[in-house]
This record gives sequence, structure tokens and C-alpha cells, in this order.
Amino acid sequence: MLRRTHVAPFTRIENGSIRVDWLSDADGRVIAFLDRLLRLTARLEGCSRAGVAEALRRQERRVRDAQRLAGIAKTVLDLSTFRPPPAADRAAELRRSVFLARGGRWPPIPGDEAIPYERAAAALGMNADSVDSALYADAPGAATLVRAPRLDGRSLLDRYNLELARAVLLDADRLVLTARGGWRATFRAIKLARLMYRIERAGRTRRTYRVELTGPAAPFIVRPQRYGIRMARVLPELTRAPDWRIEASIVRGAEHLEYRLDARAPLPRPRRRTRYDSRWERSLAGDFAAKLGDARRGWTLRREDAPLTAGGELFLPDFTLRHRDGREALVELLGFWTPDYLETKARKIAASGIENLVLVVFRGLAAGNDAILTELERLAPIVWFRDRPRIGPVLDVAERVARRPPA
Repeated sequence: MLRRTHVAPFTRIENGSIRVDWLSDADGRVIAFLDRLLRLTARLEGCSRAGVAEALRRQERRVRDAQRLAGIAKTVLDLSTFRPPPAADRAAELRRSVFLARGGRWPPIPGDEAIPYERAAAALGMNADSVDSALYADAPGAATLVRAPRLDGRSLLDRYNLELARAVLLDADRLVLTARGGWRATFRAIKLARLMYRIERAGRTRRTYRVELTGPAAPFIVRPQRYGIRMARVLPELTRAPDWRIEASIVRGAEHLEYRLDARAPLPRPRRRTRYDSRWERSLAGDFAAKLGDARRGWTLRREDAPLTAGGELFLPDFTLRHRDGREALVELLGFWTPDYLETKARKIAASGIENLVLVVFRGLAAGNDAILTELERLAPIVWFRDRPRIGPVLDVAERVARRPPA
């Protein structure tokens, strides 16, 4: 991520709000320069990180704004893949041996400079000629560039603007995310980042939610930098939504400033992905896709499309079945599970008050969990399967339990 020093020159404070000066390509020269920068980085594969950073810094003579270039170069380095040199794992041991050998011959005598290296190499079974170069092989700048970013200038420009947006949020003590649809990836990122959040429905539609996140600048966050890096993972996923907005409170000294972002910002819009958590989910979706025309009985199937709030927690059913008459049924697939997992699932279903849920459960793991399964059957009808789930029985139950969503 970019540091505050990379971002501060490109933020403006106006009437209690922060505005970011995005990088643009108004005259067509910026993208051309970024393309050259990426080609230069690709030619430097095999060089050290320090060497690559220096080569990028020397491009200052080609630009008017060295501060802007510093942030772009940091973005390129963060997108590159570096690997420690082979001797990196022994560098600390090698330094210890060299320093002990040097201390044993103190004060130094002219002409004995090579003796500590020779003794350390002999003790560690290394070649004396390679000791000097391996002494600091574990330093970050010694890592070798093995893969430059596979981007073009336009993609790099968008990614740099994304890094600007994320770096401003490092000083946020509170963020409110609002989006219409596309919640699957956002909720997954929030969960994986282990962020503190609160969720509620926003507006009248089932697909619009409001999520309040605790920011890294909140006074009770113990490790704000680490928390901020985790929080930064959410923004790229949020931008996958058809429409989204962020309202944040930024702490600058004793002052709290407003910071707003929405889908009109010049940020990358990644393609929405369909990712299944198990082969059974993929199988159920594939079975539905194979049915054509009347075989679908007027239903459409969407993946993780209807989040629900359950006692302050998030419950995101695996699939949503929507009928052309407006009715909906939610589908949750339970494959490999443990008693604790089933208890948590039952608690969330009960807390959500959901009445149009269909549970699709793998029969092979039912032994020893009769009490929990009885509770689940009380909360929602169960469709059992042995080898793989079939969409036909699921549609039969969906016809019975489907409801129209609240207006």
C-alpha cells in the first residue's frame, strides 16, 4: 500500500471534507509514460528490488511531478513478485560468524580484512568468495524481481488511483459502506479481514445494505497499521458492485473530516466473479443451467444474492431462486459440517426469522447429529442428497415455501 507521504500532496481539504486529486490522462501522455515504465520493469526481471526501485526513481527526469512518480513506483513494486536470494536463509547466521571472527582479531591489523570472511565461510561450509555478497541477502532490497506486473498503462493508472483511495482510509475511525447488489465478494472480504462491523438493510430493496466498519484510526485499535492493511482489502471487492458508496470520518489531528467515494470515482471496476465454495454448489448450479425453457418452471438461480441480518450477524444463503411471478426462495447447502457448524447455522436461521429457506443437506454425515438436524427441520424443509444435489427436488420444495419479498 501507499504510505501517507505518497498521498498527502494529492489531497485537498475543502469545507471540512477531503478531496483526492486523481491521476488522469487528459493529454494522452500519462498512459504512454506508464506503458514505458512497465516495459522498463519487465526488462529488469532478475535484478534486485533496490536496483529496480532506483531505476524507477531515475525516471524523474521524464516527469514534472516527482512526488506523483514516487507513488506510482511504489505501486509497481507492490504489484511485482520478488523472491529472496538463495543465501537469504543463512544471512543472519553468516553475519554472526563474521562479526565474532572480526571481534576475535580486534583491534584490526592492516591487511587482515579478508580473514573474518574466510573463517566464517570455513565454519559454515561456504565458499569464501560468496560470503561478502550473502552477508545481507535477507535485506528487503536484496530480493530478486522474478515477475513484473502484467498490466498496461491504463490498468496501472486505475490501480494507482485505487491505492490513493485506500491510503486515505488508513486515517479513518469509521466507515459506512452502502451498495446495491454485489455483496458476496464484499462480505467475504470483511469476514476474511476480521473487521469489526455492523450491518443493516438500507432502503426498501433486499439487495441494498448499509455496513458500518470500525476504521484503523479508532482509539481502541491496538495495531492500526496492520488493521488498516486488512481493511484495505475490502475496497477492491466493493467496486465490483453495480452501485456503491463510502462515507468515512478521517482523523487529522484533533479534526474529523468527511471523505466520500462512490462508483463515479476513477477506480478499477473488476469483473464480477462467480466462485463456488464446494463442488456440490457448482454441481447444483450446473444442474440448473442444464435445464432449458419449461424445465426451469419459471425460476432463475442467483449465487449468494440475498444477504440477511441475523441477530447482528450476517447470514448469506448460497443461492436465491426467483420466480417470474415475483416469489423468492433461498437455498442453503450443507455438505461437510461439524456439530458446532450446524448449531451456528441453526442459530442464524432462527434469528433471521426466514420462512422461505430450503436446506440441501448431504446425508452421508447425518450420524450423531439427530438433535441438531431435528431443530433444522423445524426451521426449514430439508432436501437430502447422497452423491450430488439435484435441482428438481429443490424446485419442488421452493414451489411450496417461496414468498414475495417485502415491498
